[in-house]
Amino acid sequence: MKTPICSFDAKTGILCTKCETKLKSGHLKQAEIEAAIRLTRIAERNQDINKFTMVGAAEVDSDSVLILRGSDISILRANPTLMKEVKEEFQRQVWFIEAEATDRRFMENLFFPCKVQSINLIWLPDGSKLTKVVIESRCDSMVPFDLQQIQKIAQTLRNIELHIEFEKPK
Repeated sequence: MKTPICSFDAKTGILCTKCETKLKSGHLKQAEIEAAIRLTRIAERNQDINKFTMVGAAEVDSDSVLILRGSDISILRANPTLMKEVKEEFQRQVWFIEAEATDRRFMENLFFPCKVQSINLIWLPDGSKLTKVVIESRCDSMVPFDLQQIQKIAQTLRNIELHIEFEKPK
């Protein structure tokens, strides 16, 4: 398993001087260290996770956001048991984001399993911009996630101000 910290540090939970220096200089966040340690615990029991690459992590309110390679996210989504194991290890809501995602792919990751119909940029008179995301109508009644939390994650990770709408039924 590849993480932003040394594999020895991830296994022991104690940072070496190199990783400690990265943390103090701001190249590492505390959330990344905690996520690396938790994922390494799971990787010891599960070979699929042992092949993952964690690029980064963030904490937004009480939720964890894991930034992984796209292929790793595909493996997680194809294996609900594995996804459940990750969420149980973190003991909170966990969001999975692709490391190299475009803004559109970033939105699709946040709204998974719902389909993003369209994304539009709206320029406001004060010069700021708002990103309008339209989600398929079937998700309106069964929204499996907190829309305000998605807005906070988009703002925190990508500095994107979101306006969320649901597709109008035909």
